[in-house]
Amino acid sequence: MTMVSSGDLAQSLLLKSHTARLKGELGRLTQEFAAGRVSDVGATLNGDLTRLTSVSRARTMTAGYQSAAREASSHSAAMQSALKTIAETSGSLVGPLLTASQLNTEDSVALTGVDARGRLDAVLATMNISAGGRSLFSGQALDQPSVAGADTILTALRAELVGAVTAQQAMDRISDWFDDPAGYRALAYQGGVPLGPVAVSSTDRVWMGVTAEDPAFRAMLKGMTAAALLDDPATPLPATETKTLARLSAETLLAGNEAMITLAAQLGISEGRIEAAQSRNAVDLLAQEMAQADLVRSDPERLAIELEAVQTNLESVYAITARLSRMSLTDFLR
Repeated sequence: MTMVSSGDLAQSLLLKSHTARLKGELGRLTQEFAAGRVSDVGATLNGDLTRLTSVSRARTMTAGYQSAAREASSHSAAMQSALKTIAETSGSLVGPLLTASQLNTEDSVALTGVDARGRLDAVLATMNISAGGRSLFSGQALDQPSVAGADTILTALRAELVGAVTAQQAMDRISDWFDDPAGYRALAYQGGVPLGPVAVSSTDRVWMGVTAEDPAFRAMLKGMTAAALLDDPATPLPATETKTLARLSAETLLAGNEAMITLAAQLGISEGRIEAAQSRNAVDLLAQEMAQADLVRSDPERLAIELEAVQTNLESVYAITARLSRMSLTDFLR
């Protein structure tokens, strides 16, 4: 029988090839063991990536909803804080207005008017506040202030009050200007249309459409601007009518503050839904992460067996190589 043998060079190349393959396999198994996931997902799933793709897509969608929910939560919290500040600033004016309407001194009414003007500036500044680079009460015009300054509003109201001789006439004209689309909405409101419902989960859309054009804001501003005009020389009223206007301003401001409280409560409902959606999103994300991990998770027991087999084969190759080259394994590895 004729024996066919390979030469030294062929044997050397064959051993190097086996060694490289075994080292690569050892590296792969070690990496999978350390990372806890398979390196070749396609082979592990037999080429069927449908379920993995579906889970990954669901996780991406849920993460997007969670991000939107966090942003909505931050935006609504900033709006609630602003509404609280406005309510405190305007609400604390009611007492002085009622007191001034009962006193027989013109100075008391005038001083209350000066106080009201300062509070009006503060309220309008709060209405124009921004959070995270977004105007809170400008609707979709996120980069715009929500309302003009006090000078613009009071100048327009002075023109409306020309010829008014009673407090009731003055209060009615102020109220009409704020309700007229050609009045406050056209001349003072600088924002856009309200924001649409915000998707905070796959099933939840929450209302975030608070703007400075809302009837609650207009109702509050009716009382604030009327009080700010109490001592205005451009709109003179008899002393008795000025005191009556102080009382009407207080009553209007009370009604406006009640409307603001209702608005804050509506926003609070949205905040509650956002918080609930965030909790559900967190649970869904955890479940989706676990499902995705299960699909690509490596089997420690299988890896341990394969590692042992590869190490045994590698040691055998080293032993053969050492014998062929007449050197020890220690010398080979050095």
